[in-house]
Amino acid sequence: MGCCRKWGSLFAGIGKRIICFSFLIVLITVFISPLSVRAEDGSLADPEDKIIRVGYYENEVFEEGAAVGAVKTGYAYEYYRKLSEYTGWKYEYVYGSFQELYDMLVKGEIDLMAGLAWKEERASIIAYPDEPMGNETYTLVKHDRDGTVSRNPKTLRGKKIGVLRSAMVDELEKYLVASGTTAKVVIFEDYDSLFTAFDTKEIDILAAEGYGTREREHAEVISNFGANDYYLCVNIKRKDILDELNYAQLQLSVEEPSYLSTLRSKYYASTISSRSFSESERTWMSEHSSLTIGYLENYLPYSDTDEEGNVTGVIKDLIPTILESLDISGIDVGYVGYRSYDDMIYDVTRGDIDVAFPVGGGLYYSEENGIYQSNAVISTSSDLVYLGEYNDDVVTHFAVNENNKMQYYYIETNFPGAEVSLYPSIEECLDAVLAGEANATTLNGLRANDILRNRKYSGLSLKQLSMADDRCFGVKIGNEGLLKLLNRGVNIIGPEYARNMAYRYAGLLYSYSNMDMFKDNVWLFLSVILVIAVIVILIRLLRTRVQLFRMI
Repeated sequence: MGCCRKWGSLFAGIGKRIICFSFLIVLITVFISPLSVRAEDGSLADPEDKIIRVGYYENEVFEEGAAVGAVKTGYAYEYYRKLSEYTGWKYEYVYGSFQELYDMLVKGEIDLMAGLAWKEERASIIAYPDEPMGNETYTLVKHDRDGTVSRNPKTLRGKKIGVLRSAMVDELEKYLVASGTTAKVVIFEDYDSLFTAFDTKEIDILAAEGYGTREREHAEVISNFGANDYYLCVNIKRKDILDELNYAQLQLSVEEPSYLSTLRSKYYASTISSRSFSESERTWMSEHSSLTIGYLENYLPYSDTDEEGNVTGVIKDLIPTILESLDISGIDVGYVGYRSYDDMIYDVTRGDIDVAFPVGGGLYYSEENGIYQSNAVISTSSDLVYLGEYNDDVVTHFAVNENNKMQYYYIETNFPGAEVSLYPSIEECLDAVLAGEANATTLNGLRANDILRNRKYSGLSLKQLSMADDRCFGVKIGNEGLLKLLNRGVNIIGPEYARNMAYRYAGLLYSYSNMDMFKDNVWLFLSVILVIAVIVILIRLLRTRVQLFRMI
C-alpha cells in the first residue's frame, strides 16, 4: 500500500507538471500566434498592420468620395496612399464635415486629418508634422456678370462673402481690415452648402481655395487674399504615428523630390485659379480676332498636310480643344504648313504666323531662335535607330534631317562631338543608315515604331534613349499674353489628351503596299504558282493522251 501511495504521489506530481507545462504552452501560443483582424472592407488583415483612422471629408479636387463604397480620388487621397508605401499603414476612413472631423481629431477619436493650416492655438491640441503636405492660395471669386465687383477691394463693401469655417476666415478678415473695407462674412460648415450658396447667388463672393476648387460656370476670379501651408495633422496622443509620418515625409522628399509639384499639376490643372486670366492674356484676347498656326509638314502624328491640302495630325484637334477649354470664342483659326523648321521659326519671329508647332530643343535653342517655348504639349523619349549590333561607335556619326532642326538640337545636346551628316528627309536619313553612310539616326518616340514597321526598314534596330524630348508651341519673344494662354490651355487639357490624339494619327506613318504583301508571302505566291503550273501541265498531258487515244 505504501508503495502504491508513493507511485501515486509520483504520478500526481508528474501530472501537475504536465498540466502546468501544457497551460504554459497554450498561453505562449495565444500571445505569439497571429490574430485574424477584419479590415474595413471585411477582409482578413495581418495583426502587424497598423490601422490608421483617417478623417475624410468631401472637398472638390482635394479629397473626393467621402462615403462608404464611394470611389476616392484627389490630392489628399493620393498623398495618403503614397505615405502608406513608406509606413505600411492601412486606413479606416471616418466620414463627416470638416468641423465634425476636426473636433474628432482634437478628442483623439481619429488619428489623421489632412488640409489643416498652422495656427498657434491649435499647436497644443493637435500635432503638426515637420513638413507641410502642400500650400494653398486663397481666392475671391465673383459671378462673371456682376459688374459691381472688381479687383479693387473697395468694391467688396456691403457684399456677402461666403467662406468655409477654417483658417481662411482669419485670412479673409485680415485682408478686409488691411484693405480698409467692410463686407458681410458668411461662414459655412461644409463645402457643399458653401458652393450651393454661391451657385444660387445667395452670396455675392466665394472665398475659395484657389488651387483646390474645380472651375465653376460663370465664375471669375477677382484676386487672392492670402496663402498658407497646410498639413496632415495627427492626434496629439499618437506620437508613434507622428514619428512615422515625419520619417515618411523625409524619405519622400529625398527619393521623389518633385512628388508634391507633380501631384499639384495632376489635380489642380482645372481649378478656379487655372481660369483666372492675367492682364496680358486679356489684352491679347481683346486685340485679336484671329490666330494663325504654323505647323511642320511630314511630321505625323504631330502635324502634316493631307492629300486635299488640309492640316492633319494632333495640331488639328489641339488648338480648337484649347480654345474651348479656356471658353474663348470668336477667334478664327488658320493654318500654314512648312516643309522646313527654320522657315517656320523665321515666320513666327517676324509675325507672319502667331504660333509654331511643334518646336523643341530646349530653352537655349529657343532663345537663340528668338522664341518662347510653351509648356510641353507632349513629352516623350527619342529612339536611336541603327544597323547591326549596338556598340559605342553607333553614336559617333548621325544622319540628321536638315529640315527638322529639333532632331539636330537633340543630338547636339545629348551627343556632343558626334559627327553629323545632313539629308533632305528622315526617310533619306534611314536610307543612309541602311547603306552604311551613317551609323545611326534618331526618331521621335511617337513616330519610331510605325515608321520602322515599313518593310523597307525591317533590317534596322531600335534602342530607346533615356533623354526626354519635348514638343511644344513656339511664340515670338515678347508675346507674353499668347504664351500664357497656351500654357494655361495645355495645363487644363492635361498630357493624356495630346498623347491619345497622337496614337490616332501615328498609324498613317505605316503603309503596306502590294509589293510588301508579295514579299512577305513570297513562298505562298510561289507555291500557288507552282500548283497552278502543275495543274496546267497535267491538263495538257491529259488532253494529249485523249487526242492520241482517239487517233488510235
